[in-house]
Amino acid sequence: MDKKNYSRLQLIFTMLLFGTIGTLTRYINMPSSIICLGRAFFGAITILILLSVRTEKPDTEAIRRNFWWLLLSSTLMCCNWICQFEAYKYTTIATGTLCYYMQPVFYILAGAVVLKERLTVKKICCVAVAFGGMILVSGVLQIGLHFSELKGVIFGVSGGFFYAMVVLINKYMKDISPVNTTIMQLALVSVIMLPYSAATGAFREVSITTVGIICLLILGVLHTGIGYIIYFDAVNKLPTQTVGILSYIDPVEAVMLSAFFLKEAISIYTVIGAVMILGAAAISELTDDKKTA
Repeated sequence: MDKKNYSRLQLIFTMLLFGTIGTLTRYINMPSSIICLGRAFFGAITILILLSVRTEKPDTEAIRRNFWWLLLSSTLMCCNWICQFEAYKYTTIATGTLCYYMQPVFYILAGAVVLKERLTVKKICCVAVAFGGMILVSGVLQIGLHFSELKGVIFGVSGGFFYAMVVLINKYMKDISPVNTTIMQLALVSVIMLPYSAATGAFREVSITTVGIICLLILGVLHTGIGYIIYFDAVNKLPTQTVGILSYIDPVEAVMLSAFFLKEAISIYTVIGAVMILGAAAISELTDDKKTA
């Protein structure tokens, strides 16, 4: 097998892995801040172990140069994860995931405002289509939204917004590898979430079960530590568009698992909305440069 196909398989594997996060969190009966803390802590420890096995060390000089950007992106990552996990608590995995995948829309708008990127007609249309899809997925046009369901939609969309901001901030970092960025972000998320969880009384709300602990360990070690290492190894060897398109395995799988494994009802409006959101996001990533395409 050639290296490019091997990298594709790596990326597909991690997308299939990430697509199970929503279903996995259904079995972790803990506050979102504790889930974030556990995921970051176990993920950071796992990556450090993997780096030591590969006789690699974090680039302390690169980390020092980019520390304030890393701190800002880590704070936004905390918000991103909390909103994502809260969305899963208040609405279905399908709705939460699809609202979360509004992130490319926010990135397009932020890029136009902050990075002064040209907002083309194609991108404007993609934003409008994705927003229309989000309305269909939310169910507001069909049956209205209960307060709990509305909170889930708001948390999902907010999670997508914060993720887009993390990606945007990462563009300002200079001469630091993705692995070094990730290990530092996970470490900082752990440091931030520990006092936050204590201050909000999250530790008092923890329901410790064997299944919950095992699922949290899987989320931190497999989905975050090992998954991120494989993901970045693949991303560094594949074209951007290949990464962009294959990334949509994640939400599609999440929606399918919610229907077949968790028995969550999916209406025709959810399906249409999903196609609109994911289709608009995918098309927005396709370059207008035929040579690059």
